[in-house]
Amino acid sequence: MRFGVKTGQGLVGYSYDELSSIWTKSEELGFDSAWLHDHLLSYIYKRTDPCLEAYSTLAALARDTKKLHMGVMVTCVGYRNPAFLAKVGATIDAISGGRFIMGIGAGWYEEEFKSYGYRFPSVGERLGQLREAAKILRMMWTDESPSFAGKYFSIDKVTCYPKPVHGNIPIWIGINKGKKTLPKMAAQLGDGLNTTANPELCKQIIDKAEETRKSLGRSRSEVTYSSQPNLLAGSESEIERIIDHEAKAAGLSPKEFTDGLKRDNCIVGTPEKCAQELRAYLDAGMEYLIPRIVGDRMLWPLEIFKDKVAPLLRK
Repeated sequence: MRFGVKTGQGLVGYSYDELSSIWTKSEELGFDSAWLHDHLLSYIYKRTDPCLEAYSTLAALARDTKKLHMGVMVTCVGYRNPAFLAKVGATIDAISGGRFIMGIGAGWYEEEFKSYGYRFPSVGERLGQLREAAKILRMMWTDESPSFAGKYFSIDKVTCYPKPVHGNIPIWIGINKGKKTLPKMAAQLGDGLNTTANPELCKQIIDKAEETRKSLGRSRSEVTYSSQPNLLAGSESEIERIIDHEAKAAGLSPKEFTDGLKRDNCIVGTPEKCAQELRAYLDAGMEYLIPRIVGDRMLWPLEIFKDKVAPLLRK
């Protein structure tokens, strides 16, 4: 069992200094990875909240850390040409010394697409773009001068140097609810998946990915299954302190903030209660938990997870 942290920079209006503090603290505590999200708008509370662009922020955080694996969960395939994205990914990998993981998905936030002038394609088209992008990423990271002519994207004898530090970069496919196409794609074209689904749906997603993996003859160790639940752990007084602090930062009342946690299906309670609920993800087949820890910019909630929740999941 491995653990990461998700710090979607537009969720609660993080400043860069806050993100850097969270990531360096996470590294100090021994978390395996840390992740940003790929949004251009702050979409949870106020549109005017800060929302730093993912990849420029990731490059800076790569220099603030030394051990954490890192990535964007998930990169929206519609926001960047995949050949350009391959170059960006290889650059982040070089800057970080080989710690980059590519999380990529089809995208979903129609309002954001249109607000920034992107066309919002149909689900089928976005899935087609994702499939072609995954192929191009892999080719550019492993081949000398690949060419590819697809329905949506193409490359022509392109070079991408430097190559990844470790010879390749893992690709994880982001999944919200898809139980067929995306799990199959994760096992066929990627090296794993990450999902926001509940444990019951996680099981169905993994079952489909496993069916594909086995049919391809891939080793189980070649495909990683990860999940990113929302989590607020602590004693009653600690939870109250976190809610008060985060509600104030968001310009909300504690009740409004708590209502938002409920809408996000946030797991809330003592470390023992949280571990019990998180175990359902393990039972579904998840091997890598990447929670969004509410209150992480206060730093000590990270310690609660690492010292009090994670040990219960390793028993």
